[in-house]
Amino acid sequence: MRKDWMLIGCLTLALPLILGAGLPTLGPVPAPTPRAEDPSPRAGSEPAAYPDQPLKVPVPPAKPDPARTDKAAQEPAAPASSAPPAPSEKHTPTEHLAKDQDLGGSDALAARDRSEIAKEEPEAFAACIGALKAIGARFLEIDRIEDGQTCGIDKPIELDTVLPGIRLEPKGILRCETALQLALMTRDMLRPAADAAFPGRPKLTAIRQASTYICRNRNSADDGKVSEHAYGNAIDIAGLRFGNEEMPVMIARQDDGTSEAAFQRAFNAIACLYFTTVLSPGSDATHQDHMHLDVITRRGGFRYCR
Repeated sequence: MRKDWMLIGCLTLALPLILGAGLPTLGPVPAPTPRAEDPSPRAGSEPAAYPDQPLKVPVPPAKPDPARTDKAAQEPAAPASSAPPAPSEKHTPTEHLAKDQDLGGSDALAARDRSEIAKEEPEAFAACIGALKAIGARFLEIDRIEDGQTCGIDKPIELDTVLPGIRLEPKGILRCETALQLALMTRDMLRPAADAAFPGRPKLTAIRQASTYICRNRNSADDGKVSEHAYGNAIDIAGLRFGNEEMPVMIARQDDGTSEAAFQRAFNAIACLYFTTVLSPGSDATHQDHMHLDVITRRGGFRYCR
């Protein structure tokens, strides 16, 4: 009997579940905390894909500085640059001197004022005169030459005989140093080279010059740099004389196998051992029929041989 009552009680408890009434509630469920809304929502914008991320708070624009002008306030500040500053366009005096080139080499004389005639050092001049006399040259020491502000020679000489038996035709006015280099070249190299090249000819008896001292610009131009002839530093050689036979200096082409061409090529090379500038025949448009030699001083002993 007792078992029957227990069965009836169990059925009574299970009946609401069978009829779909569901289990009794456990109490009210709290509603979720609402999220803060975007203070500046955009119409039609999509909901955030990640609602748990913090919101970006907009930063208000900076107020314009009342001390600046309206135009300056509207212009954005220039962006900072990490690039190094551009090198200066200015040149040092050394760079200027290096650019003042004379026939391919930096002219040391460009640094000083060429408007004044360079003075000869007494000891160097005395040594040069002594060497010229010892080598057998004949010359006269003449008065200082001053032609205006740019031309002249402090202690000029008039050279008549380069070596015993070899004259300078016509006589030429030069600095002693120029005359000495001409005499040394003739004694040590030019005369022996002529003897080797022309064994059947008479001995070398004269050097024919086309220009020594003259007050003019380079290549006789109307303007530009002053010629080394204007300082007594240069001589132009137009030819040589062997006895009564004249031999003009010539353009020595490489394919010319004559003894005259071989001698001329040797002459061109020999001259650059004694002179710092050698412009051989054919070297440019203004040196077609003569050789230019000068003793201009350049940095580092630079020589221009063409």
